[in-house]
Parts: sequence; C-alpha cells; structure tokens
Amino acid sequence: MWTDITRSQHARKELRLPSDLNDREWLILEPLMPAAKKRGRRLKWGWRKILDAMFYLLRGGLPWRMLPDQFPPFSTVQRWFYRWRDTGLWRDINHALVLRVREAVKRARPPASLTVNRSRRPKVAAHGAMMRARRSRAASATS
Repeated sequence: MWTDITRSQHARKELRLPSDLNDREWLILEPLMPAAKKRGRRLKWGWRKILDAMFYLLRGGLPWRMLPDQFPPFSTVQRWFYRWRDTGLWRDINHALVLRVREAVKRARPPASLTVNRSRRPKVAAHGAMMRARRSRAASATS
C-alpha cells in the first residue's frame, strides 16, 4: 500500500520524463554497462541516454521510429538493444538486480548453479552466414 513516505521516496518529479533513470538508479546500472573500446570510433551518445531512450519506448509501448528527437537516433538505440539482447547483457542486468534485492531483504544468495555464466552466451550468426530464402519453382500467375 502506498503511504506518504513511499510516495515521496518513489516520486519521479525531478526527472525530465517519468521513464528516465534517476541518479541512484544510474549508479546501480553504470558498472554493468560495456566498457569503452580502446580502438575504433568513440561512442557519440552515452549509455545513460541510450538506456533512457529504451525505457521511454518500453514504457510507452512505442515502435522504434516514434522515438522523439531529444533522444539518440532510433537506429542507434535499436542496434544497442538487440546487441545487448544477443550478448546476454539484459540477462546479466536482471541477475545483478535480483541479487541486490535478495541482499536488501536479507535472503541468501542463490546456489552457484543458478548464477550467470558469461562464457555460455548464445552465438549470433553473421548476416552473410544466414541461408537465402528459397524461391518457389511452381508456376506463378505473372509468368
């Protein structure tokens, strides 16, 4: 049940949008974000902006292309969302948050068999390795 104390603790009035991360939430997620690469192009948008965009879309149930201009381009947000899904980062974030909640309510850590094993991530096929769609050999109406 909501009380005046819990309402003030969970109020999101200081944020630009209700779906944005506050500073306390960002401090929890920041260590879980991928490290910057030493080579290649630098990240133009920060992880926090990209996460805010993802949470905005998820909160509103919006399609990618309806992302407002105040966020990074939708193609950037979409690419990172799918990359993190394929590499297991979302699973790792969820696992870290579950452990944090368990510790907050003074419950024991789960057995080692239930912990995340980063070495067993799903292999993602490259676009060139995918099979081409078959064309029907049956007679078509146009030929």
